[in-house]
Amino acid sequence: MQVLVNDIVRNSQWLAYDKTAGFTVGRSADNQVVLDKSRFISPQHLIIDRSENGWNLTVVAGAASVRVNDVDVNGGETVELKPLSDITLPGYSLTLRQEEVEKEEDLSSSGIGINQIQREVHQSVIERMELRNEGAVTLEPNARMLLQIGNNIDVNVHDKFASELGPHGSQRLPMLILALSNRIQYWLGGGKEGRAGKYEIPGYSPVLEKLTIEYYETISDELGLKDDDTHLAKKLMSLNNNLKLLVPKIAQQMPENIQLYIITRYLKKVVCDMIFGLGPLQDLLEMRGVSEVMIVSPEQVYVEQNGIVVESNCTFLGDEALLSVIERIVAPLGRRIDRSNPLVDARLPDGSRVNAIIPPLALKGPCVTIRRFPEERVTAQHLLDWGAISEEALELLKGIISGRKNVVVAGGTGSGKTTMLNVLSSFIHPDERLVTIEDSAELQLQQKHVVSLETRPANVEGKGAITIRDLIKNALRMRPERIIVGECRGGEAFDMLQAMNTGHDGSMTTVHANSPEDVMTRLESMCLMAVDIPLEAIRQQVSQAVDVVVYLERLPNGQRMTTAIAETAGIHPKTGRIMTRIIMKTNFNPQTNKYQLEHNGYIPSFLPDLAAKGHLDIEKVFSKSGGK
Repeated sequence: MQVLVNDIVRNSQWLAYDKTAGFTVGRSADNQVVLDKSRFISPQHLIIDRSENGWNLTVVAGAASVRVNDVDVNGGETVELKPLSDITLPGYSLTLRQEEVEKEEDLSSSGIGINQIQREVHQSVIERMELRNEGAVTLEPNARMLLQIGNNIDVNVHDKFASELGPHGSQRLPMLILALSNRIQYWLGGGKEGRAGKYEIPGYSPVLEKLTIEYYETISDELGLKDDDTHLAKKLMSLNNNLKLLVPKIAQQMPENIQLYIITRYLKKVVCDMIFGLGPLQDLLEMRGVSEVMIVSPEQVYVEQNGIVVESNCTFLGDEALLSVIERIVAPLGRRIDRSNPLVDARLPDGSRVNAIIPPLALKGPCVTIRRFPEERVTAQHLLDWGAISEEALELLKGIISGRKNVVVAGGTGSGKTTMLNVLSSFIHPDERLVTIEDSAELQLQQKHVVSLETRPANVEGKGAITIRDLIKNALRMRPERIIVGECRGGEAFDMLQAMNTGHDGSMTTVHANSPEDVMTRLESMCLMAVDIPLEAIRQQVSQAVDVVVYLERLPNGQRMTTAIAETAGIHPKTGRIMTRIIMKTNFNPQTNKYQLEHNGYIPSFLPDLAAKGHLDIEKVFSKSGGK
């Protein structure tokens, strides 16, 4: 049972209890959880203990009533606790979390679990090396540190945990499965063994490594993981589903020294990642092709590759380990995350976007989402090669951008809006002055004359926040020729439209929407968040500001594709709603068995202007008219 205490009056929190036995809560020092700052807390206020059905909470007779999961419990009453329970006492709130893995990690005669072994090994390294005295939040590895880590873990494996990891140890096989799964997943993702760029994993043996690789190849053959045409997500599914069944058979043929070598190397890598990197995230961030990492809880980590989401075999050693990684990410950026500020947006050194949210907002524990971006800049040719857009559509968009039409890129989450915005920006003339405005910098413009602005969250006192609206207003004083806003989510849409209507033609932004038609409704709603003016006036602003909508979708097979290009066609005389006309849309081609973005016959009103100024070759774009 884990007990997180929040002192409401003093705005502080701490982990007060993390054991498997029952405990008491009260003002006296003999309680396991001591709450001594409120005179309304009795010397012994709560008794929390196990029962046949789980955990129970009893309010001691005569003590003030408490609130358990929004239900009042009076003195002398007993209630059953949920796996995650919130308790409110005078001046305090408690979050109680029942660990599902407690039985596995119980220090009993049956031995200890593999998670407990990893925790104790990590703690032993920290204590013996006295890393806290190094004086830095993020340590840089050196030969002395790596040697100490290697020697310390060797002692732990061959001495302290010999009975658990020895030939007949209860945790030998589970730890071997975990080590093999971790290393094979890392290899499948294209990670570099040895981490020569960051640090060398201690204990490398060329002879044992060569023998180890032979067993990896055997496992890969058995699981069918050598097919280069198979997506990483499918390989991970095969690895997760079948490795536990295969390893016991392989282990019977694997010499004891090879098994111990694999286990020891795994523990050394885990500890080095926790000390010098981002723990289990380090592997996932070094794997090629992974576009999203989603941590639902310490035990549930998902990855996305080529639009397919699959559960990885990476896990964290509890909430504290995950919180430590989150703090390591946000601290260098001057951000903070705690109970009073439980969500944060940040950015990794490689540009990856990070969103983290912790209890009490996240009920299962800390939750992290990392959006990764390709190491190689995505170009228009990449979109053509991936089938994300047609040549005719790309020619049309080149003309629209060079002709300085205002564009809104729309679509659902993960549909490729930012990638498309990057590609469209490449069509802007290099002599133009551009100002980009984002919450977290993601755009990668190729031009030299670019001013990049990023919002700033509030400080500890809740002051000093700089919003997108603030930055748009400031950008208008910076003589921009085009303004590019990474994403409009609220009132900043009104300021963006104002900029588009006041001489900053060719500006662009992205919006979440369900269809090209829905974009107009979304923009109207966001403008209403900012100003209190008649809807008719807002619709007039939107229809005059937005020229083109580029709509993207993620198809069922995971492919991201431009599915429609539409023109804003004024206001309907009867309904008063903004009209959109589809210029190009996707049609299924039975001959190629693929979707193709094609012209549907509608001629946009801006076509003559673009053609007359040489921005658009009509023959290239509309020679394959698909409709009327």
